[in-house]
Amino acid sequence: MKHTVHIDVWSDIVCPFCYIGKKKLERAIEKLGAQEHVHIEWHSFQLDPHMPRHLAVPTVTHLCKTKGWTPAQFAEISRQLQQMGLPYSIQFRFDQALSFNTRDAHRLLHWSKTYGAQNALQEALMRAYFTEGKNLAETEQLLAIVAQTALPVAEARAVLESEAYEEAVEEDLYQARMLGIQGVPFFLIEEKVVIAGAQKDLLFEQVLKTALQSKNITTGMASPATKPAQCGIDGKNC
Repeated sequence: MKHTVHIDVWSDIVCPFCYIGKKKLERAIEKLGAQEHVHIEWHSFQLDPHMPRHLAVPTVTHLCKTKGWTPAQFAEISRQLQQMGLPYSIQFRFDQALSFNTRDAHRLLHWSKTYGAQNALQEALMRAYFTEGKNLAETEQLLAIVAQTALPVAEARAVLESEAYEEAVEEDLYQARMLGIQGVPFFLIEEKVVIAGAQKDLLFEQVLKTALQSKNITTGMASPATKPAQCGIDGKNC
């Protein structure tokens, strides 16, 4: 069995910094040629757990109401995030995004882990929200995303129509509280080293190189952390 670096990531699929952070981590892995030596496990975190289930509202409406932003402020923040996403081939389309309760999406992500397809589903869900404007409050839309990843749709439907993986989501949320996680993304490498937020690319590379070195795969040194770019609880700073 190959030596493997394990990375636990707490995130929410409606967190733009989580999407950017995901791409930063993947870029570091690719740059180091470590695709076969890194295992990523995604954990649930909800920025807006009190949002009603099975309801979707335009993100511009939702954020202007909950944060007190004006449409002009929303447009400017969206523009800034769009610029941040471009180097990572992310097309943020907040003008068409629909906010929703992410609980069911997180349940599906736990289920997809049994097929080793968690990262693929995470990517598909984020792209559906941020770029495609899909209504992920609807079961059929979630199932359409599942189908894109070649996972069994009938089984996914059974998950959504039950309470399957509710306990797994709760366990993730509990672990987040125990770790003192106040914002996402939150990367925990080998249960030792933390990267909080969508930090600079170089930090991801250096921390990963150090972790790989500890497994006798490669060498490297970690750099000091910088101010994190995160989405906080209830969407603070996001």
